[in-house]
Parts: sequence; structure tokens; C-alpha cells
Amino acid sequence: MIKARELVKKFEKVTAVDNISFNIAGGEIFGFLGPNGAGKTTTIRMLATLIRPSSGTIEINGMDSLADAEKIREIIGILTESPGMYEKLSAFENLRYFASFYKTEEQKTRSNIEKFLRMFDLWERRNDMVATFSKGMKQKLAISRALVHEPKILFLDEPTAGLDPESAFMVRKFIENLKSNKTTVFLCTHNLEEAQTLCDTVCIIKNRIIKTASLNELQNLKNIRTFILKLKKSDERITGILKKYKNCINYHIENEEIVLDIEDFEKNNPLLIRELVNNGAEIIYFNEKKESLEEIYLELIKG
Repeated sequence: MIKARELVKKFEKVTAVDNISFNIAGGEIFGFLGPNGAGKTTTIRMLATLIRPSSGTIEINGMDSLADAEKIREIIGILTESPGMYEKLSAFENLRYFASFYKTEEQKTRSNIEKFLRMFDLWERRNDMVATFSKGMKQKLAISRALVHEPKILFLDEPTAGLDPESAFMVRKFIENLKSNKTTVFLCTHNLEEAQTLCDTVCIIKNRIIKTASLNELQNLKNIRTFILKLKKSDERITGILKKYKNCINYHIENEEIVLDIEDFEKNNPLLIRELVNNGAEIIYFNEKKESLEEIYLELIKG
């Protein structure tokens, strides 16, 4: 659905995006993560044909971003970090105006406007000027604007910024449900918990791509894994067994649980559990503590 090859974008002496490449499958939710100034918004603007890359190529749904820019704009929706709405127009008038850029029948346009305004609890305010809206209401209206023509590809830059918890939850559920419609979503967010919940693949960028992978692949990068062991009763005999494995196991006690960092875990876990059981240990649970996306992200960015 989206193919980027060796993308570069320079602004005078500043290289905002430095030779990045990735593929995004149709119907995928693709998380694009990085610190401020990493090139995320610049990349969205290139993919959405709003600016031209300095070099490299972009293919959207089989079309070239330079030769077929107008056709590409017909099938994409975009929510920018600072969406501009016409504040002296009503919510309904704003959506009708922006929908007029697309080849959608009038009846379908009106139906979609009502659907999205109702979805985001704005229908009762449809005739009010946008200038009277709160920041969160403006954000929900901007998301409606990006969706009103039912795009195949949706670019979202911080979609839940400024929303109250209930509205943010509703937006996340909506993004998740877009998968059933085969809508491809390119999601930029600083909310790493949100990215962990929604994304099939994440791409971590800092001008250049650091890593592109699924969460499961990121969690499996290390040979050392962390496990939580809860025993009915622990004594010196049990801790003595753990010390026997000091060349491959580090451990500490935390809230009556034993936290173990185990190297080459596929080999050592069965040996450790067998020895604990054979020495009378009563194991309540032994679970892997997977790293969160936030923990992995911070390690990769720092590295």
C-alpha cells in the first residue's frame, strides 16, 4: 500500500529526514515513533504529497507521489499536528466545505458528516461556529474532516492530543476498528501505550530509522529475559539454588516476588524450575515480564 525508498528531505543546511525506507501493507496500523525534531511530521507531509522529497521515491497504492499526486490525495485523509479549521464557519459547514474537494455524492457526504459528528458527540453543536469550540472539540472535528470522504489511507499526527480520557478512548477504539474496513493507518504519537495497543508494526526514527518491527519482535531482541517467580515459601535453600546459576541469572526480591534476569532462558529455565521443584519449592507462578514499548523505545533512542 505504501512504499518509501531512500527518502531524504533537506531544508537548507538541515537534514530533517535522512535516507529512510519502509513498506506498509494494506489495512495495517503503522506506528511512526520518535522524539520531537526526529522527522515524523516531515515524513507525513512527504507521504501525503504536501511537500516533495529532496531525493528518494514514494509509492502509494501503486501510484508515484510525484506523477500521481492529485490521484493520491483523493484516497488519503490527514490529521496534522495543528489542524486549521475555519472558525467563523459552523462545524457542519467546515466538513461540507472540505468534503467538496472529493468526488463524493451529496447524499453520501451529508450522511458521512452526520455519522462522524454524532460519533464524536458534536451533532448537537453542528450549527455553532468553530470559534466557540474547546480544543478537544476542535480536535474531534479535525479527525472528522480527515474521515469524511472515507479514505483508504489515513495519516494521523497525535490524534488524541488535547482530548479528555473518554474521547481519547473512543478515538483509539475507532482507529482499531478501521482494520475491519481495510483502512491503512499511519500513526504518529508520543503516547507509547497507545502505540503498543494499536499498532501492528512500529518504526522508531531519529532522522534515520533505528528499528522497524512488531512489538513481539522488539520484545524478542534480547537473549536475556526477565521473569517473575512467586513461591509459597522461600528460604536460604531456595536462594542457594538461585546463586548456583550466578553466571546466567541475576535476581532480586521485590514485593515478595523474585525477579530474575535469565540469560539463554530456553536452556536455563527448565533446569532451574526442575531443581527448584526437586528441592521442595512450591511455585505459585513463574511468568515472563515482557518489556513495554516505552522501555524498548527509550533504550533504542538512547543507544
